[in-house]
Amino acid sequence: MRRSEHENLDNAKYDKDKDNNNSKRKTTGSDIWNLLLLAKPESRLLGYALTMLVVTSTVTMSLPLIVGKIIDNARPLEALSIEERVAQVGNSTFILGFTETQFYSAVAVLFAIGAVSNFGRMYVLRMAGEKLVARMRSRLFSKILSQDSYFFDVGPTKKGMKVGDLISRISSDTQIIARSLSGNISDGARAMISGAVGISMMCYVSWQLTLFMSIFFPPLIVMTFVYGGRMKQLARKVQENLGDLTKVTEEKLNGLKTIQSYARQNLVVHGYNKEVRNLFNTSMRENKLSAIYFSTNSLIGNMMIIGLLFVGTRLISLGNLTIGDLSSFMMYAAYTGGSVFGLGNFYTELMKAIGAADRVFELTRSEPKIKTTIGKKVDDLEGDIEFKKIEFSYPSRPKSKVFRSSNLNLTIKKGENVCFVGPSGSGKSTIAQLLLRFYDPNKGSILINGHDIKDLNLNFYRSKIGYVQQEPLLFSGTLRENITFGKDHCTEQEIETAIRLSNAYGFINMFPKGLDTLVGPSSSGAQLSGGQKQRISLARTLIKNPHILVLDEATSALDSISEELVMRNLKRVTAENGYTMISIAHRLSTIKNSDRIIVLSEQGEIVEDGPFTQLYQDKQSRFNELLRKHDHDLTEVFES
Repeated sequence: MRRSEHENLDNAKYDKDKDNNNSKRKTTGSDIWNLLLLAKPESRLLGYALTMLVVTSTVTMSLPLIVGKIIDNARPLEALSIEERVAQVGNSTFILGFTETQFYSAVAVLFAIGAVSNFGRMYVLRMAGEKLVARMRSRLFSKILSQDSYFFDVGPTKKGMKVGDLISRISSDTQIIARSLSGNISDGARAMISGAVGISMMCYVSWQLTLFMSIFFPPLIVMTFVYGGRMKQLARKVQENLGDLTKVTEEKLNGLKTIQSYARQNLVVHGYNKEVRNLFNTSMRENKLSAIYFSTNSLIGNMMIIGLLFVGTRLISLGNLTIGDLSSFMMYAAYTGGSVFGLGNFYTELMKAIGAADRVFELTRSEPKIKTTIGKKVDDLEGDIEFKKIEFSYPSRPKSKVFRSSNLNLTIKKGENVCFVGPSGSGKSTIAQLLLRFYDPNKGSILINGHDIKDLNLNFYRSKIGYVQQEPLLFSGTLRENITFGKDHCTEQEIETAIRLSNAYGFINMFPKGLDTLVGPSSSGAQLSGGQKQRISLARTLIKNPHILVLDEATSALDSISEELVMRNLKRVTAENGYTMISIAHRLSTIKNSDRIIVLSEQGEIVEDGPFTQLYQDKQSRFNELLRKHDHDLTEVFES
């Protein structure tokens, strides 16, 4: 009973959230307004395009009237009055009050103006669209970089945000929005102008035919709104499926060697094909709906043309309409019908853009819990580090506390060389994550020289900390660019010092281009080993001259000789400058170089804390138990 009650409550909460989301999405008017606000910086360009559009539409909509007058002017002599025959014989034919020469010259000038305006409209709209998509992509990328780890673990979708999905939003969704706010709005404005002018001219030519034609408008309008609303939902679903596909593609291509090493290509292709099918099925639903809509519109349009011809010929036989007038009316009907269809397309594309904009707005409206640019900047960050009553759980699993048995209380003195050891899941890396403030503790505080790190400007604070991960990322570019990434205006002396301290000087000089050697995930240049990457990453950190150095298995890929040289250099540098070094390690060769060892249990509790020699000599210590369990071979090497 208790379980079912919980399930009912969860289902009710889900339904309530779903209803709230639906009510938000039903506010189409506000969605359209928010969408239009994205194009505000390009409003001047769009205004120019609209002006040229009016000129183009005026020229286009004058064509049926011109054609009708030309047709009526070509009547046989028997059908002309005596005055018209005299004028015809005297070569003084007038069209709309102009001579033939004047009339055709004016038409040529009018069409030339229309062509120039059409060129200007298309060029300006393309410029506005490109500016819009470039600006949106830049702002979205900046917004993503400002997000904290909570965003990637949970995110606005409550499922976390993956790189592939973010790439889809930056590339595909912004393109859809830009296309809608530039070309599509222009097409919609042209359809409205053409439709309004067309209906006015049709009333001028024949009000009877216009009244007959109006019978076909209501079903077209109703169909358009129903179709557009459904397309908004499908368009968003298509973009979500595309994001999932991009996410899977990015993930699997990054793990290509792992997939090949296990010979699991068929399994991965099967999973990839599942995402492809999801996208295909959603796209086919969209295509089916579009096919129904446009085929029905085509049927109604064809019936309307036949009906107009039937009624029009009857009016001609009654003497209420001329052949030229019917020709003009049919052309205006075609333009107006095209405008109605154009408005349908405009509304549909607008709904697609709103579906894409929903995904973009999810990013722009997501504010990070941890701000990186606010807070105070202090210069005295070289004191003790204190963890006070820390309680923490990752946002993706809030019920699973990292430090489960008790709150974390810990003080690291200035200038200490401390190493955290413990089994996997004991919270070693979590301590580093909290210290760098990738996350905030649920309870408690972290102080550096008495300053709560929550009160500090995060970017400034992190500039004083060096952090080296076990699997560092090197960016596409040269070794020099990677090493100097963390500090502007580095001197050659600073670069050389950093690469010597990290023991990278030797292998860098073995490359023909030295520091100018290309590396990185997408580079066609040198392929570095894991140990070489770690040393480059260490050099990138040391060039900052950090007050606090955090090494998370940072030398795990180095051989024993290289590691010994690196650790000796680091101990010397930190001792000379009074800096604090915090290591997270499993290898005994790394651990023994630390002055103080802090042992964590599987429950995240500090079970031992003391000098390496003291803990190692105590054969009953948890430290030795951990070594025997996880590092038996290295223990034997050390003893020998």
